Amino acid sequence: MRARQPEFDAAGARLVYVSTGTPAMAADFAAKEGLGGAVLSDVGRKAFAAARFSRSPWKLLHPRFLANLWRSLRAGHKQTGVQGDPWQQGGVLVFGPDGRLLHQQLDGAAGDLLDVDAIVAAAAAVTP
Repeated sequence: MRARQPEFDAAGARLVYVSTGTPAMAADFAAKEGLGGAVLSDVGRKAFAAARFSRSPWKLLHPRFLANLWRSLRAGHKQTGVQGDPWQQGGVLVFGPDGRLLHQQLDGAAGDLLDVDAIVAAAAAVTP
């Protein structure tokens, strides 16, 4: 997402990241990652539940997770710890200025890649 920030900016999109960690964890993540958007804390996972993002140990233990982990390690990424709820899966929601849901992606297994092209396209579709 960070690499595509100029495209989101051109579309007038505001990115908001939501964490299940504490507010201090969210602030630390934002500072370390340098993301082009706000990082909010949702310790109670209310936004995740409203978005119907799944929470399950089976998503972390899904066979596809091993392939995702291998791909990530080969690319040089290394997870140094867990902050927040390790069973909570994520995803992406893109809303239009009128609040309509324009695009949704739900993680099916831990480490699933985002379809960033689809996210950028959804954000760009609302540009006047």
